[in-house]
Amino acid sequence: MKQFLLIILVLIPVNIISQTWQTLASLPEAMVRYEDVWFINENTGWVVEAGDDKIHKTTDGGLSFTFQFQDTGAGYMRSVAFNDANLGWVGTLGGRLYRTANGGTNWVRVDTQVVPAPSGVCDISVVGSLTMYGSGRYIGPTNIIKTTDGGVSYENIDMGAYSSFQVGIWFLNANTGFVGARSNIISEGSVVLRTTDGGNSWAKVYKSNIQNEHVWNLYFLNSLTGFGTIERFVTGNGAIVKTTNGGLNWVRIEIPITGTDLDPVGFINANTGWVANHQQFINSLKQTTNGGLNWTNLNFGSSIHGIFVVNDSIAYASGGRVYKYTSAMVGIGNSNQNNLAVRNILNQNYPNPFNPSTLISYSLIANTNVLVEIYNAAGEFIEAIVPLTRQGPGEFSVTWNAGSYPSGVYFYSLRTDLGNYYGKAILVK
Repeated sequence: MKQFLLIILVLIPVNIISQTWQTLASLPEAMVRYEDVWFINENTGWVVEAGDDKIHKTTDGGLSFTFQFQDTGAGYMRSVAFNDANLGWVGTLGGRLYRTANGGTNWVRVDTQVVPAPSGVCDISVVGSLTMYGSGRYIGPTNIIKTTDGGVSYENIDMGAYSSFQVGIWFLNANTGFVGARSNIISEGSVVLRTTDGGNSWAKVYKSNIQNEHVWNLYFLNSLTGFGTIERFVTGNGAIVKTTNGGLNWVRIEIPITGTDLDPVGFINANTGWVANHQQFINSLKQTTNGGLNWTNLNFGSSIHGIFVVNDSIAYASGGRVYKYTSAMVGIGNSNQNNLAVRNILNQNYPNPFNPSTLISYSLIANTNVLVEIYNAAGEFIEAIVPLTRQGPGEFSVTWNAGSYPSGVYFYSLRTDLGNYYGKAILVK
């Protein structure tokens, strides 16, 4: 009996301190999505919310959030980063860039000071107390916004010579940094770009040579070990790329359980980390405990778009809700009642099979960037039947005339701010 009691007493503390992902009760389900999250320590952080285009702040580790700022004309708030407790930045898909010098009490638009104005700021990397790099856009055109004096002056670096789509950015120091992108040369596929001179010149240190994908998010655990996620545009699953020599070389690791929309990545140590699929209605968080070689689906989290690692025991994620990796109880626990109530829909083309024309229709829940592309069965880009534009909300359709193409299987891809959707069309002549 004494031995039995001793076993119970030993097991109880292990349960209490075990790390788990939990849903924070302090912020409600997002109207669209909580796009990004940033913490300067385990207690103080900020979350940006798309749809409503709001900024929220917490000073108690997510137990409560204070609304700070809203700009309904922001054009989809996408990214957030802080150099310290006072100097911070928020970027948008529409090109607006906001700066605060007092921890978010006041936010001011600064994109008007950038010449030429940014096309979008999908991700932000900060270095030291004054340097900020902003990367965009995931739908092109591509650019990097840079300041080294805390926002007194800015530089817009045109990345068109290297990339056509561009998202993740991570700088190890003021000069050495990386960008995740789709190459400007279609056949090169997804690429990781590296600079050692503060963005003046770049080298393609990784090329997948697979057309229908790009490197989305980047995360460095230290100066040597880094990871990138690969998002595909059509069927299949995502992958990660990993470096252990400071980004000089990258190894690709396929992940069979991810789906196409692989997005954020974060690691708490060399072995344990997470990736997520930002698609709606997907319990998307995946975990590895061996450095990315194998992954397990945690069946947790909806539409996760951002992961921020504070230390080896605390991390945050943003998506349909805001989530925390911790041993403390933070709210509604492991509940997965966090799926978005509505979503974009891509319908099956009609007729299918077809010859030579077919109708592709889709529904959008909100105003969004839209790109509809056609790929062949090998995943090679064919054409964009809806070039990059803003649409929604509502019902839309486009006719694809495939009269000049041979019979076969084709994939059509709808790209939006909330994710990618694809279908399969069969041309029979």
